[in-house]
Amino acid sequence: MKRYSITIAIFLLSALCSFAQIKVFPLSNSEVTIKKNAFLYYLPQTTLEIKITVTKETMVPGPYSKYAEKYLCIKNTATKNISDVKIENVDIRQIAQPDPNACFMVVCDHEANLNYNSRGIVTGYNCGEQSEDFQTSECHFSKTSDIATPLFTDYGVKQNFTKNTDTTYKVVEVDSVFQKIPIYNKVIISKDEEMKAEEAANYIIKIRKRLFKVLTAQFDTDTPPTDIEIMVNELKQMEKRYLELFVGKIERETREYVFYYTPQPDLAEEKIPICYITDDDEVVEKRAENSEPVYLVLKNLQATKEIGNFYGRQYDLKKKEKEMGLFYRIPSDVSLSVDFDDFTYYKSVVVIPQCGYLGHLPAEIFKNKNLKVAFDDKYGSIKGIYTK
Repeated sequence: MKRYSITIAIFLLSALCSFAQIKVFPLSNSEVTIKKNAFLYYLPQTTLEIKITVTKETMVPGPYSKYAEKYLCIKNTATKNISDVKIENVDIRQIAQPDPNACFMVVCDHEANLNYNSRGIVTGYNCGEQSEDFQTSECHFSKTSDIATPLFTDYGVKQNFTKNTDTTYKVVEVDSVFQKIPIYNKVIISKDEEMKAEEAANYIIKIRKRLFKVLTAQFDTDTPPTDIEIMVNELKQMEKRYLELFVGKIERETREYVFYYTPQPDLAEEKIPICYITDDDEVVEKRAENSEPVYLVLKNLQATKEIGNFYGRQYDLKKKEKEMGLFYRIPSDVSLSVDFDDFTYYKSVVVIPQCGYLGHLPAEIFKNKNLKVAFDDKYGSIKGIYTK
């Protein structure tokens, strides 16, 4: 009888030990219900922050553009605003976020601790101190401008008025002879646009003459001045400012646009329009008439394809395990580029966890109460498994 009792005790002990001391259930399974001693955790996913810097250049015609050929022999000057948009820079940053499609419930029948970061992403199992959070950023939109409005200054150094002489005649009788005597009346009038343009053109010619004399060392004294370089630079700048009155100037405006995109787990290859550039050289988020898309092109390099195939075959052989340990990820490499108008402005390879392999540890190994598992809270991958 005593031997029989010992046999039953051994059998019950072995039966208890055969049950896993941890069970993990995906919350995506509609059959999962709230259980006692349950914990929840997320695996991370990566969202791409795409920052595009766009420069809009607008040629603004000068106020005297229609007189450029007449007074300076400059042809084909701009007579209306002409603009052009250029993508100056593209920067893509990865942001780690909790994956709503990778949330799990952990049920333990012994004392155990799950470690999280502040966003609920698992960082470890029985690992003691909490790991540092992966830095994230908030959505933002910023706009900067080099020049608010194009400025054309009247560089005339003479008065804005001129004297106009009107001649009238008075008939007088001299020695029985009628004669016309001219009478001159001087009237001060404001200079019209063409008169100002002619005056500005004459200044340009004078500046060029003065520059020629400085460059050829034609000075009034035998000793040349010591600041010749400064004089040359100032004369060139002055000529440039006067010329802008005829040929116009370029207004540059720089803007930054920020877009966000989260790749899906089943990513193979995608070409997604993230914004559009219109014929009016404006950047818009939705397709407009006469607009061209800026594409984000992604391609999964399938770095974890064979791992997924291997474990898939094993699970099929075991007819799908009912009891699963903690879930983890093996991230995949994804090539991405930003293209516009048949030109690639950005190209890189990034690590995207949700596009890789999603697996789980065997439930049996969690029978060891000293087991420790450390996770990478950026990728959801296992950093280490410890038994002491």
